[in-house]
Amino acid sequence: MYTDEQIKTYFDRINYHGGMERSVGNLTAMHRLHLQYIPYENLDLLNDVPLSLAEEDLYDKIITKRRGGYCFELQGVFCHLLKSLGYSVAQYAGRFMDEPWHIQMRRHRILVVSLNGKRYVCDVGVRSESPRVPLELVENRVQSDSISEYRYEKDSFYGWVLMQKERNKDWKPLIGFTEEPQIDDDFIMPSFYCEKHPDSTFNKFMKISIFTDNSNKTIVGDVFSVYSDAEVTERYKIKSNEEAMNILAVVFGIEIPKNYQIRV
Repeated sequence: MYTDEQIKTYFDRINYHGGMERSVGNLTAMHRLHLQYIPYENLDLLNDVPLSLAEEDLYDKIITKRRGGYCFELQGVFCHLLKSLGYSVAQYAGRFMDEPWHIQMRRHRILVVSLNGKRYVCDVGVRSESPRVPLELVENRVQSDSISEYRYEKDSFYGWVLMQKERNKDWKPLIGFTEEPQIDDDFIMPSFYCEKHPDSTFNKFMKISIFTDNSNKTIVGDVFSVYSDAEVTERYKIKSNEEAMNILAVVFGIEIPKNYQIRV
């Protein structure tokens, strides 16, 4: 899929200096670095720039032009990288579970990598605190990414349910998915909903995120926050477009195209 030169450029993008052999260690390193160097961002949606989930378009936007994207894009480009490296990757459609009173539609792209007889869920496309490492897809085993604990439960409706326990907090469900295989084109419709539907929040205000070793930095609307140790350690309102553009460049590494509008 990707050429050796494209893979090298991808590795440069995420500052990955490990090997190309298929291993849990290399998969974990790429997963961690992806979260730290490629931001979650929805600026195209806010500027009516049509999204494309085509393999070459994702590579051009995220790797060549050094932008970010949202889940369908980030998981898509990571999926193509892993397949190019020879990993066996299955894709499924997931439901977020952060609204316990409401069953949400399937609007998340799940990647499951089969390696050495085990399966690992890789997710580099969630905006808030989420697994920073691949998690083995096994029931009821507590796993840690050094920030939070996680385990998978089984549910008759949601299928696999990812549970999270942040420091000094109770367990809570994050996302559920069943194992009907999806192809790349299956994500076009839910992505288009997020892009264009009047009920979507993705086309209303900024949703930006990037991870560090121990924190998650975000912009939601006009509020910048730093989340670490299971609590918000910094939060303030962005006062101007100029300030927003500076934060996007310095904190998230996003250089705004000249014709884009940033409204705070």
